[in-house]
Parts: sequence; C-alpha cells; structure tokens
Amino acid sequence: GGGGGGGYSAETGGLPPPVVQYNAPAASRAVGGGRGGGAQQYGAPAVGLPPVRPKATGGGSGSQVYVGNLSWETSWQDLKDHFRAAGDVSHADVMMEHDGRSKGCGIVSFVSARDAGNAIASLHDSDLHGRKIFVREDREATAPGGGKGGGKGGQGTGGCQVYVGNLPWETNWMNLKDHFRDAGNVLHADVVMDPEGKSRGFGTVLFATTRDAAKAIQLFNESVFGSRTIEVRPDQFQGR
Repeated sequence: GGGGGGGYSAETGGLPPPVVQYNAPAASRAVGGGRGGGAQQYGAPAVGLPPVRPKATGGGSGSQVYVGNLSWETSWQDLKDHFRAAGDVSHADVMMEHDGRSKGCGIVSFVSARDAGNAIASLHDSDLHGRKIFVREDREATAPGGGKGGGKGGQGTGGCQVYVGNLPWETNWMNLKDHFRDAGNVLHADVVMDPEGKSRGFGTVLFATTRDAAKAIQLFNESVFGSRTIEVRPDQFQGR
C-alpha cells in the first residue's frame, strides 16, 4: 500500500526494506510525469544511501503537496524552482498524458512537512506562467488506503478537473463547490479573482475521479447557474 505507510521509513532509521518499497512508486511516478528526470536523479542513489533518501523523497508524512491549474508550458524543473521559495524541495513532477502533454497538475515533495505546510500557506494562488496555481496537501500520499498506491493515486488526478465559465459575479468557491457536488466527490473548487478581489467570471472544480468530472460536464454544461448559462468542459484543454 502506498497510502499511509510512507512515513515509517524515516521513523525506523531508513532500514533497507522500507527504502526499496518507498522509492519504487516515487521513481515510477517520475517516469510517468517528469520525463524521467526524477527517476534518474533519485532511483539509483537511494540504494546506496538508505538513511538519507527516505527523508529526502518526502513520503506519507505530510511533506508532499498537490499542485493544480498549471500552465501547459510548466515543466518539472519550473515547478521545482517555483517551490524552492517555500523550503527544501526534494522532488517535483508534472503529470503527463500518454502523448507527452502536461495534464496541468503535479506533485512537489519537500524534505520536511513544515516546508510543505509553508508551500500551501505561501504559494497557493501564486502566479506561475500566467496562471494562479492552487496548492494543497497530496491526500493520495497521506490518506490511509487512499489512491490505491501513491504513484497511481497521484497520477489519477489528471482529467479530474473541469473549467467552469460564464459564472455569475457573485459566485464564490463555496457556492461553486456546493453546486457541483451533485456530480460527485468535489476535492477543490476555485473562482478566479482579479487583483481587486472581484470575480473574473470563471473557475475550476477538481473531482476525486475522472468519472465524476465527466458526469459534471454532462450534467452542468450549458445549464443555468444563478442568472447565467454556464460552460463546463475539461480543464486540460484550457490554456492551449
């Protein structure tokens, strides 16, 4: 299980068996999303340095954050550089489609849970390549039994987010989240604001599964919300 077990490797002093178990999903995740960069960097040295690497790769102890609403041009290196402002980044990964396109989301692992908390507090709603990103704890990595393994759980967020356009100006993230609960399990909803704090009339809704996101599009696209007919479509096409 890649759920709650990640944190025990650091507690046991980095014994070799937990290191092998833990680093496998981290490396496979990097191959799937980070164009191999993370796997080359962390896969081989982890075997030679068992006491150090379990801490450096983050794990299920709250040291990992999920980042959404990324621009398509953002690479894992850009993500890592941006998040260094919050603390010591051990690994960053942008999830990729099978054809090599970004899914618009990623994972950043910190050396400590404190740095991860600082990233959520200081970098949520920060601007990266012209888009306001959202940052939250990577629940797939920390929830017991959640995500059916850290690697698959993290990559499963791709395709789970929808773009919602033509929102009434008075709509806030809470209204949006409540409205879209009819489609499934909403993890996060966000209404994009201008510098003066006024709604820009669009937002995003992140679901737990792609099935829920698809249901939201089917249910709510061209439906009436408040005083307007809203547009709902997959967020991965936004910004291309």
